[in-house]
This record gives sequence, C-alpha cells and structure tokens, in this order.
Amino acid sequence: MSDGSGQHLFTLSFPLDDRLLGEVHVHPQAETFDPAWKRLPRPRGRDAVQPIASLQVAARAVTGERLVFTNPDRPARTGPWAGQTLIITPEALDEVAVRTLMREWETRLPGHEGRDTLAGLLQLPDDGPQRLSSLLHRDAAGRIIGPRWAFRVAGWRLANMLAAQPLPLDEALPALRFHLDSEGDLLAWEAPLVHERTWTDEESGKRRRIAGYAMERIHIEVEPAPSGKTLVAHLSARVSRVATHYKGIRNVLLRHPVNPDVILKAPITTQWEKGPDGFMQPKAVLYRGATAQIVEACGVGRLPEPPLTGLDELGTCGGVHRTGKHPIEKGVGAMFHARLEEHAAGVFGQEPLTYAGTPIKISKPGGDLPSYVPADKVARAMDNAGLDTLRTIVLYESAEWHKRVMGQLARDYALRDLADLPDEQPVVLAPGYELVAVRLPELVRHGDHDRSLILNSLPWFKPGTGRALVTTLCETRYPTDQEKDAGVTDAKHALKVLFAERGIPSQFITMDSDPGDPYRLNMRDQIERSKSRKAGLPEPPVAYKDDNAVQIALGSLQSDSGIIDNRLAATAFHRNAKDTALDRETVAVGLWTRYHHFEERPGRPRKPAVLAITLVAMRITPDEDAYWPTRMYTDQGWRPLAQARALHHAGPIGKKGHHLRGDHAGPQNVRDYVDRALAALGPRYPIIVFTEQRERIWPGLCNDKLGEAGAPGQSLIAQGWDVAVVRVGNGQGTPQPSRRTGGGGKLPANPLQPVMPEKILYRHDHGGVVSWLFAGQSRQHAGGQRTGTQYTRRTLPGGQLAQMSAPFHAMTRTEYVVAHRGGWREEQLVGLAARISEQAAMWDGRTNLPAPLHLAKSADEKHPGFGEQEDFGA
Repeated sequence: MSDGSGQHLFTLSFPLDDRLLGEVHVHPQAETFDPAWKRLPRPRGRDAVQPIASLQVAARAVTGERLVFTNPDRPARTGPWAGQTLIITPEALDEVAVRTLMREWETRLPGHEGRDTLAGLLQLPDDGPQRLSSLLHRDAAGRIIGPRWAFRVAGWRLANMLAAQPLPLDEALPALRFHLDSEGDLLAWEAPLVHERTWTDEESGKRRRIAGYAMERIHIEVEPAPSGKTLVAHLSARVSRVATHYKGIRNVLLRHPVNPDVILKAPITTQWEKGPDGFMQPKAVLYRGATAQIVEACGVGRLPEPPLTGLDELGTCGGVHRTGKHPIEKGVGAMFHARLEEHAAGVFGQEPLTYAGTPIKISKPGGDLPSYVPADKVARAMDNAGLDTLRTIVLYESAEWHKRVMGQLARDYALRDLADLPDEQPVVLAPGYELVAVRLPELVRHGDHDRSLILNSLPWFKPGTGRALVTTLCETRYPTDQEKDAGVTDAKHALKVLFAERGIPSQFITMDSDPGDPYRLNMRDQIERSKSRKAGLPEPPVAYKDDNAVQIALGSLQSDSGIIDNRLAATAFHRNAKDTALDRETVAVGLWTRYHHFEERPGRPRKPAVLAITLVAMRITPDEDAYWPTRMYTDQGWRPLAQARALHHAGPIGKKGHHLRGDHAGPQNVRDYVDRALAALGPRYPIIVFTEQRERIWPGLCNDKLGEAGAPGQSLIAQGWDVAVVRVGNGQGTPQPSRRTGGGGKLPANPLQPVMPEKILYRHDHGGVVSWLFAGQSRQHAGGQRTGTQYTRRTLPGGQLAQMSAPFHAMTRTEYVVAHRGGWREEQLVGLAARISEQAAMWDGRTNLPAPLHLAKSADEKHPGFGEQEDFGA
C-alpha cells in the first residue's frame, strides 16, 4: 500500500457552473390561489394519494413535461417568490392544456367531485425563460441560497443532456439510449435487460420458470457542496427491475404513445381474489388518484391498462419491483460506473470531482478475526458489559438445524461433544458463559397460539437479574405464500415481542442460509491450487469451511448484548494509525434518527408519524487491547446495551412529541432530548458524535449551513463542553467513486477496468470545508466476485449469463464531514470513524457506519414494531 501521494479517486459527482444550470419558466400564483387550495379535501387511508402528488403525475402524463408544482402548504421561505405557489417548467406551458388539466383533476378529487375552483385562479403569463443561476443568490459568507425546486430543475437539465447522447458501453454494442421518467430519472427503457430463472417450487414440487426484466436507472441529485459555495451534481446508477407479480407493488412505469419521451410513474392499487389453486390472484389493477381518467379527459388518450397476467413478457406497462426474489439481481457494477463517469464528463464538458489520496491508512488487526467473541476473551467482554453470567438458549424444532448450529459452535469453542449434547443440559463455553439447547416446536412454528404461557412455565427463560443475562438463538423459517395470504402469525415477530418484554436479546436464523458443501473451493483455494499446478506440486488440501451464517448470528447476538471484544480498539490504535489516532480517553456516540410512518390498517385508528431516535455510546481508551464499555440511552438514562435494547424493544417506536412538524415544536423536542442525553454523559470526557444528516432537525449539518447553530450538542458546545460532531453519509448525495489512478498494486490486464481504492482516506477541499471519502471494495469483490468490475450486465460473455442473478458490486463509499471538531484535529476524527467502520464490532467484515452509529441503527431496525410501517418506496 502506498502513502496516498499521487493517488486520485474519480467520482460520479460534477461541479456545476451557470452554463450547466440552464433556463426555466416560472409562473407565480396570485394570493387567491393558496386559500382555495387549502380548502381541498385531504385523502386518507393506505392507498391515498395526496393532492400535490396526484396533480404532478397527471400533469406530466398530459403535457409530457416534468413540471414542478410547489406545495402551497409548504411555500418557499427564501428567493424572489418567497411564500408564493409556483409552477415551474423547463419549456413554455400550453395555457389551455394546463387549465383543462387543473379542472379535470380537481373535479375528480374524492369528496370534492364536480367542483371547479382552481383553474380560473391560475396565473400563467410567460415572461420568457430565466437563467436558473439568476434565481439563486449568495449570503454574506458566499454560500448559495435558493429554493429546493431550483436544484431539482437543475438535475432535470443535466438528465436531458445525458438523454440526448447515448452511453457507449462497448465497441461491439450500440450505445445505450435513455429516456427520462416523470420524476426526472433516466431509464434504459428501449433496451431492457432480460434473464430467465427456473426452480423447483418447494410447496408444489413443480418445476417453475420466470423471465425477469430490468433496466439501468440513473438518478441525479443536485445540492450545495459542503462549503455551500458551489453546486454539485451527484450521479448514481442502479438496476430498476420490472415486477414479476403484483404482491406489494405500489407503482407502475408506462410509456404513453402520445408523449413517448416521458416514462410515466403512476401509483396503482390491486384488487385480489382467490384462484382455483387456492392462492390469491389479481382481480383488477387500477390507477390511483384518477390519473387515467384525467389523461383521457384532457384529450391525450387512455393510459395503457396494467396487465393482469403475462408479466413474464414486457409490454408498455410494468410494475416497479420492490422486494423479494427477482431473476435479475441488484447493482450495475463498477465497470458501468466508470463508463458513465467518462461519458458524463464529455457530455457536460466538466471534469468530475476528484479526491486526492492522503497518508491516513486504515489498517485492520492481523490474523483472521472470528465473527464471535472467542472463549479466551469472553470473561473480559462480559465484565465490560456489566455481566457476571450469561446463558444462551439454542431454541429449535428440526434436527437438521440443531446439528448445523451445534456443530459450528462445537468447532468454534473447541468442545467436540457439543454437537451431541442432550437437550436441556447446560454446558459451559467459557467462564460465566453457558449454553443450553431446548427443542420447543410449539414456540418456533408459525401460528396464533399462546407462546407466553410456554415461556412462563420454563425455568430456562426466566429473565436474568442483576449482572445475569439470558439470550436466545432461535430457529425460524420464512412463511409460505399460502401462510401469508391466510394471515398466519410469523413466529419470529411474535417471539421478538415476548423476548423483549422479558429483557432477553434474541437472534433468528433460517435453514435457507445453508452453507452447502463445507469443502467447497473458495477463491483462496483456487489460487493455491493454480500455484501448485504451475509449480508441478501436488494440490494442497482444501480447508473445512465454517458456517458463516451461524457465526455471524452468534456474533450479532453477542454484540446486541454489549459483549464486544478488543478488535475495535486494535483497529483504532493500529500501529499504522500513527499521529491520527486519538491521544486521550473519549466517549463516541452514535445518534440514529428515522422517520416512522405507521402502516394504516382497517379498523385501527390512524397513528401520526414519529421520529425514532436511538443513541449508543462507547467509552474509548487509547489502548489497542482495550474493551470499550457500551451503553444505550433510555428514559432511565444510560444503561448497558442489552438492558437498554430490551427496554427500547418492549416499548413503542418513537416518543410523543418527536416528529418533524415545526408547528408542533417537534424538531425542538428532538434537539432537547438529544442534548439531555449527551449532557447525561457528563463533561469528564470529550464527546464525539457520529450522525447522519437530517435537515429539518439539524440544519447545522447541512452543506449550506455547516457548522452553524442546529447541530447535536449545540447547547453543550455553547457552555464550553468539548463536543465534536461528524456527519456520516453513504447514500444519495454521497460521491460515488468510479476509478482510481496512481498508487501501488498490480493493474488489471484490461485498461478500461476500474482500479479499486486503497485502504486510505481521500479528501477534497470545497472552499475551506473538507469532504473525506473512505472508499473500498465489497466483501464479495475482495473474495473474488469480480464480474461487475470486469463487465457490465450488457457485456457479459455468453458463458457467464447466469451472473445476471448475482449482485454486481461497485466501490463502497462513506463520506465524513466534520461539522464541529471540538478539541481534535479533523484527521483524528475521520480516522477514528473510518477505522471503526472498516472493523465491525463483532465480525471479521466492515460496516457502512462507525460502530456506535451502526449499533444505534441496529437497535432501531430490530425493534419488533419496525416492520409495521408504511412503505413509500418505489
């Protein structure tokens, strides 16, 4: 590995100038428009489409334009039209068409049928196009200020530029043409990917076949750079898959023949009936929000009817796949990213953001680390978690599952007889740590039977008291389609609630994760065999493969219980950390927030959305052999992780008053709650907060207001406390690495193949504010799965078409931006963040987020009520 000098990491992010921003048409509405709008009925219910959403869908279908109707309920607070409702378009509007659209849309609103109040109030004078840059201005610090819609329109302009010039992927193939969809993304609509999958159905035993279709999708996100002084366009690419069934499908994509250049995304609802085989089948698929009727009434023609059957053939309308299995897997791969970056740079006439390598190395401890706490470290880890005794119950039904789990534990803890251990006979794995297997089919089987009575009658599940803890490693399986249709209770969900009420951390594992042949060849085996053959030596023996799923399940259960060994410390204070390691004791806090929309169900009162908040703290001692105490915040203060997670999981998601509604003081309630939690840690140690951006709660973490008031711990910083805040991001809005130049290592034979980043931090200075990028290769890529780096899905050789069913991996990336550095240097803060992400708390891999933030997110996502939320995804 090099020291970073001379290295550069290219990304799919591009700085924007006035030339690239282009022009728009803006139509401000009179003051009389907003009161009329606010008198419209607000639909409710699971399938409700809010007025602003249904209007924009209908408008884009009718006009073929990507229109923005700014929400009259949330007018812009800045800019030349602050407080006014606007209609913004890339091209000039047809006044007659828009008035007809508004009239037809309003008269079909549920509860408002036949009324026409808005069309006559529309103000549609056209003063000609205006340069988008003229609608933005700068504050005293030189930061760009402007309405959010301006950034969306800028993204559309770039998308139009890319759509006008097809993307060349290979000399032997035609360039790939994209169409814009109604949300401004680019879709390879005319050249879909197709792959067929066959399998044996477990329920019927019949051989089944299904064809899957997909297409590349490119999204463009425009936002201010971390300094706020320039605008940046972040490109991201993914595979958009067409649904093979209608279960859970909420939207369809369609191409209307009258406006064929816009791929329309429209919401649907499906009516079901029981088929002759006993399974539920679609009876009708209907457009929501009266979109179809509006389009027809405006003289455009009917929208194509969503097909009820024949989804293995791609037509003019296809459902947007959301979850479950699909013949084509996720990801476009690193090769596609590299080609897209080069193409976009040529189309925009602009070089991408390029990050320079730094000397900050991110090294892991030597040797192979297991995905669990080894026996010789259990005692210290338990003491650090505030425990004297720990019991893990292996709860199962099937003999195959029991053999698999106990066999792996026997190998891990060097207890040969463990695999044949009789039920309900405890065995000591390490001092203070015992394990017992209990076969209880009635607990782990799906169904509505009373499980609490069984748990209450057995001594093994009696909750621990004081410094004792009981945990469970449980067998489970996925419910069949028939069980889902019949509404059969999933045993996993029922047990999670019961265990949480008893303070028992739980982890579930299915036989679907069967490891297969333990003597299978992995990449390392293949390389060693190849070397031996070339050297004329006998082939080396193949090592027995561990059951990683079992190991990771146990490791996850242990870390959920606060039982964490010294691997984080060994990474944070690795000898390669040099002067970027922390030099004094501190507390690192992970602050996780997520907006939770409760799923609406018939007969149940509607519950308002809440903000789920979890905080996990680790006390870090500057010693590579330290075990970091880990706590979580509760209404009872900071408690050991296992105890706090149980309290959190036994209660509701979110708290009263924690939401994003400013008129009900929600954001301030959240800020006060977080500052109280941080204050409860005391001023003895410096505090480092790792958190993600949430604009309406923490404006001081946003690029255009970075470092200003409105950050976690703001009240403590004002009092002189040593509080540092590091913003962590790895989703949309984070630069996606495309290729590396410079550095060491062997280069690939194909000069077009992107070179992976090294294990260092990369940096880019955005006018006084540094964005730090930690990039790498996925675990699968490092293990030899290089298909997505060597090919795109369209350039796969004929013999590798089966890889369409495998994920195509790109470069991983996480961005760190220091909002407040407290008493530290930036290099220390981002170095710590990267190191405790590169080394996971309780397995041999890495996590996207620093350990305390990852644990805070895990505590939220494993809440029994996490799945009971409305899914607004595509």
